Amino acid sequence: MVLKALLLCVQGFLFIFLPGVVMSIILRRTSEVDRGLIWWGAGGFLVALLPLNFIGSLLRQILAAARSSLLAQIAVAALLAGLFVEGMKYLVLKYKGLAGEAVVPAGIAVGLGVGVITKVFTGLALVGIGMQLLFGNTSTPLLAQTAARSLPDLSLAAVVSLADRLALLMFNGALGAVVGRAILDKKQRLLLGAMLTHAAIELTYSAITIGLEGRGQLSTLTALAFDCVLVAAGWWWVQRQLPIQTQAGGKHRLRR
Repeated sequence: MVLKALLLCVQGFLFIFLPGVVMSIILRRTSEVDRGLIWWGAGGFLVALLPLNFIGSLLRQILAAARSSLLAQIAVAALLAGLFVEGMKYLVLKYKGLAGEAVVPAGIAVGLGVGVITKVFTGLALVGIGMQLLFGNTSTPLLAQTAARSLPDLSLAAVVSLADRLALLMFNGALGAVVGRAILDKKQRLLLGAMLTHAAIELTYSAITIGLEGRGQLSTLTALAFDCVLVAAGWWWVQRQLPIQTQAGGKHRLRR
């Protein structure tokens, strides 16, 4: 019981602070990114949640009344998430009035802010559950169910949850760069592409969760593989979009 409790506490703290460590590693290579934009992204996401949740709830009721399929309801929710989250990034960047190539790394910072704040309270909940188990409290169904799980099962779940946390960070940062590129190149189709990509990722997450429900470790390992793909692809794209040092005059330029 003690090992399980400590594992959950460590998982919770890593869930909260690991994105910040990764984010500092990403942004360490450049001094041209305003770190304050990270908090603009986090705050903008919290604001965007209000209309997103309201409209999403309203549409779910309409679709349920119309006896629409579960897939249709999930697809609509995913499209709304892409529209509001990527649209928020666009509005923040336009509001800040950034000009030239600075808008692309700024988009990365705003996107990283979204990734940092998303699901952050899950980490606090994990720490709370771990502390309750540490003192032997299994009085609620959640605590009793968690205590009954094996240590290897909890360890695998911890790895998956941390991979999911990093995937959220990286794909939001990567799509933030695409939104910034849409402003820089004045190509609205890039903004539309970012929205649709976000929706596709959300839809894939839901498909894995629902489609493989009850399949045990197959569902867990599939989700882990998808998260790893998102982390790797997001890291590669963000690194390509950050300013790099040129040999002539020490100036910075963006990769194309």
